[in-house]
Amino acid sequence: MGTKQPISTIGLLLLLPIFSSVLAQTDFHVNRVCSTWGNFHLKTFDGDFIQLPSTCNYVLTSDCKNSYEDFNIQIRRQIVNENATISEIVMKLEGAVVELTKTTVIINGQLVSLPAIVGGVTIEKALSSLTIKAKLGIRAFWNLDDSLDIEMDEKYKGLTCGLCGDFNGVQSNEFIQNGIQLSAANYADRYKMDGPTETCRDQNLVESIPDCDEKVFCTELFNSTAFSDCKNLVDTDAFIKVCEIDMCQCGNGESCVCKTASEFSRQCVHAGGEPGPWRTASCARTCPLTMEFKECGSACPNTCSQQEASETCDFHCHDGCFCPTGTVYDDINHSGCVAVSQCSCMHKHEMFLPGESYDLPCTTCVCQGGLWKCTEKDCPSTCSVEGGSHINTFDGKVYTFHGDCSYTLTRHCEGSLFTVLVDLVKCGLSDTETCLRAVTLGLSTNSSVGPTQIIKIQSGGQVYVNKIISQLPLFTNDLSIFMVSSTYMLVNTNVGLQLMVQLSPIMQVFVTLDTALEGTTCGTACSFANSWKTRADCPDVTTRFGHPCSQGVTNERYAQYWCSKLTETNGVFSSCHAVIDPAVYKDNCMYDSCNCENSEDCMCAAVSSYVHACSILGVYFNDWRSVICSKYVSDCPAGTVYSYNMTYCGRTCRSLNQVDYSCQIDTDVVDGCGCDLGTYMNENSQCVNSSSCPCYDQDIIIQAGETTTKDSVTCYCRNGALDCGVIQICPSPMVFFDCSVSGIGLSGVECQKSCHTLDMACISSGCVSGCMCPSGRVSDGRGGCVLESDCPCVYNGKTYKSGDALTVDCNTCTCTNRKFECTQNKCDEVCSIYGDGHYTTFDEKKYDFSGLCEYTLVEDFCEGTNGTFRVITENVPCGSTGTTCSRSIKIFMGGNEFHLTDEKYMVLKGTGSDFPVQVRKMGLYIVVVLKPGLALMWDQKTSLFIRLSPTYQGQVCGLCGNFDGNSKNDFTTRSGETVVDTLAFGNSWKVSPSCPNAEPSSDPCTANPYRAAWSQKQCSIINSITFQECHSMVDPGPYYQACKTDSCACDTGGDCECFCTAVASYAKACTEAGACVRWRTPKICPVFCDYYNYPSGCEWHYRPCGAPCMKTCRNPTGDCSNLITALEGCYPNCPSRSPFFDEEQMNSCSSSGISCSYDVTSK
Repeated sequence: MGTKQPISTIGLLLLLPIFSSVLAQTDFHVNRVCSTWGNFHLKTFDGDFIQLPSTCNYVLTSDCKNSYEDFNIQIRRQIVNENATISEIVMKLEGAVVELTKTTVIINGQLVSLPAIVGGVTIEKALSSLTIKAKLGIRAFWNLDDSLDIEMDEKYKGLTCGLCGDFNGVQSNEFIQNGIQLSAANYADRYKMDGPTETCRDQNLVESIPDCDEKVFCTELFNSTAFSDCKNLVDTDAFIKVCEIDMCQCGNGESCVCKTASEFSRQCVHAGGEPGPWRTASCARTCPLTMEFKECGSACPNTCSQQEASETCDFHCHDGCFCPTGTVYDDINHSGCVAVSQCSCMHKHEMFLPGESYDLPCTTCVCQGGLWKCTEKDCPSTCSVEGGSHINTFDGKVYTFHGDCSYTLTRHCEGSLFTVLVDLVKCGLSDTETCLRAVTLGLSTNSSVGPTQIIKIQSGGQVYVNKIISQLPLFTNDLSIFMVSSTYMLVNTNVGLQLMVQLSPIMQVFVTLDTALEGTTCGTACSFANSWKTRADCPDVTTRFGHPCSQGVTNERYAQYWCSKLTETNGVFSSCHAVIDPAVYKDNCMYDSCNCENSEDCMCAAVSSYVHACSILGVYFNDWRSVICSKYVSDCPAGTVYSYNMTYCGRTCRSLNQVDYSCQIDTDVVDGCGCDLGTYMNENSQCVNSSSCPCYDQDIIIQAGETTTKDSVTCYCRNGALDCGVIQICPSPMVFFDCSVSGIGLSGVECQKSCHTLDMACISSGCVSGCMCPSGRVSDGRGGCVLESDCPCVYNGKTYKSGDALTVDCNTCTCTNRKFECTQNKCDEVCSIYGDGHYTTFDEKKYDFSGLCEYTLVEDFCEGTNGTFRVITENVPCGSTGTTCSRSIKIFMGGNEFHLTDEKYMVLKGTGSDFPVQVRKMGLYIVVVLKPGLALMWDQKTSLFIRLSPTYQGQVCGLCGNFDGNSKNDFTTRSGETVVDTLAFGNSWKVSPSCPNAEPSSDPCTANPYRAAWSQKQCSIINSITFQECHSMVDPGPYYQACKTDSCACDTGGDCECFCTAVASYAKACTEAGACVRWRTPKICPVFCDYYNYPSGCEWHYRPCGAPCMKTCRNPTGDCSNLITALEGCYPNCPSRSPFFDEEQMNSCSSSGISCSYDVTSK
């Protein structure tokens, strides 16, 4: 061989412009990568080869042709044992400064551990490499030695400077200035970046190759059969030349070319080739544990915790140590490569070996191949009324309703086994301060005759059985009632229903059903709460949407301090966090504490609700009242007398103005403590004179001397009786019903039938006088009386005449004999995500999760099955709070990959010209219709709506849930277990297991208090009259809260966009529910459709619910997909002479559509 010269003595700067033709480049990364490796070699984005043997600091690439520099990447080498290695990389990416060495990572001056995410920059470490990803469109891969690849998004074409060139697709033009070719040394000097106190000079730079001849060896190597698949994909001649330089400058024989041959192999793989085994003993690589070296291993290797990571990896493969085929890396035990069947599982930070299991009250889970196989046990369901306004339904939904009437909480729909009523009343100065005053249970042994037992429990603890006050405990063949404690009363029945009634500090009720009764109930859990009133004389309540904590800083601070104890990571309640998510309970606690006149009572009731829920599932707290709510930690009573023949008849305050049914019951003689003759027992079990007795109105207590309003008449409480001065005149056609002359056992206004309550059994706890419809007629709910046969149907507070029809989802409902008869079609369902991670699953579970990794939204690769599609999302953050400003979406289907990002769509991989996708531009949205039954609607920012047909029910998984109709199990992790913690659920669906977990986030309105008032004011449009039509269809509460949060978080620009997105998401939900709302104005989130009009033209107009069936260049027949709904945005009124809408040019085109043209691969 020729003369070899040590690398330490040669300073060679050589430019090798190569213009060789490359016949095929099939991989989309090929022309976007700048790489540097080995003996100071570099290949630019455009394919020029450079050797720069220098240890100075150089700019590899930067964004130099925009007004703002998005990125700047610099590199420095050093020589170790006569080999060049990269010693330091400095990256400025969207304001973040990243400094990398082989042993440290520093971001913005702070030493960090990996993986790490700062802003839009993610850094992950594998066994012997670093991957750096910037969401602005840059990825870098460093092997922690000599090789660095930088991949650039195409949006930077022609906009870069640095050693990597200008990325314009033209070779060598960077080296020509003013028509003169630059020397390679002068070109490199333009990008040398000395430090403030540094002057780096390279000595003996020459621009010639040492005199030796290694062409034969290099030609044989790169033209060998091992690289036969690479010849038409990579410029072989250029690498042969680089090989010669290496061989001539190195004194170690064939091993000198190993790094260049490795780079050739890498670039061949990137271009779609498959190099064969080329490594000889001099270039052999060893790997630790049971791993093996591969020329092309996935940048996202499969692991025990993420067994399909490689399926969604869109970063090119690279050489390195990987697990053998058929095994995955054990990232749980870190024991090397194992078969999937040997993978362990994790539960609550505890490791379980294959075959091991754990039990929860309602679930048993067994570890199988790294996944949990869980079996549901039969567990009762619970419905509750908490805080006087918070309704928790049997199927896990939560809503707030400020009622002022008696309502059916639940009843047996397939018969009349039971009915549970709740009396909600206004109990404070505001309309939102409502209280639970009584719970009534009706039980029946014969479904045809109505309730045979009526049990009423008042907030003061009084219990009435069939209108007779009862002392506890009470045990019968059908019923048991007793005080479990001074706070809780238990009502147990023989029909599978149980009531737990909390009496202190405020009344709350928890209804539990046996599993045999699941699916047989209806009530407030099933539809709009106003429709479940049991009394016709109660007006519908108007929903109030403002949050009480926004009304006063002092109350908010009080609530925040105490209610936050529910969510403290190491607090007294933390042992239950993995079983029941405390977030909802904290929200209720905040709401009630700010809303109630007695903040402490309401706060403590909300806290006790969480304690009660945890105890049901076997989690108990010791001494919790020492931390919070500590104030809640015999002889005859004073005023009573002892008698051997004590009578209860006529000895209660209630008997002074109501019929005392106990007087009509023959009783045995009993002894005990009671009230003496002439005194009366009040609601507090105290004996008082009649002048001190309260009065009762349908069991509502009015204290002596106080007034109340009854049937629009002011009544005064005197000597235990209400003096109302009733004028017995009623508007026609109603008549007055007087309970005082009606006889015992009859019911009055409380049982007046209305069109809304015809099918409900009346449970009367006392006759109420007032105006009623004459016999044979019922109330129409508007003050009139009609025949039963003339009653309309009611849906969402609206009335429909017999024969009227309406559409509910995909079903048609027709009003027939006061009831809707609906078709039974299975409907499409929608999963939505908008703003800073606000999700609604297919089964309508709402939650917030905002991580900075890539996450699986929905896929049908569930529990190890072979699926057909996968949708992945990634947030792009901005602002000091890291809120989401935009979102990118990836769709995988078969061998196809499709991206939605940067307000455009792009096909990255395709199996052929017949790509199974239809892409349309509709208003503000890009709509993607894939295989039958799957469609995506993206607003080109943060909002995404995924619609699935019923054929996917129970077959999908991901952040959108499992679409099985049960929202309770939507939080099923990638490993197959159902959790309650949002973070545990969301983090499990990371695409890359090495990406950092999302952490609990702080309230941005607390962090940015100066934005809170602005956010509340702007977002109040959601609760305003603008959306009044929709309020009864879609609860605005969660959307209003999301709007406030996002508007507070957008603190570095884009605040209006965050606000507008939140409001638009509520408007979209309203459209889905059938309410089209025109909410945008010239001052509120305007959409300037006039931009698309020709001068003086008026073709384009904004539509809040645009037509989904327009004739367009992509859809010339105007066909409609039932997966696409009306979408807002700019739409043209195409003239008849040119009816086709050109989605690419945003104008109309010819009548034949000939002028339409588009490219589906990138728009």
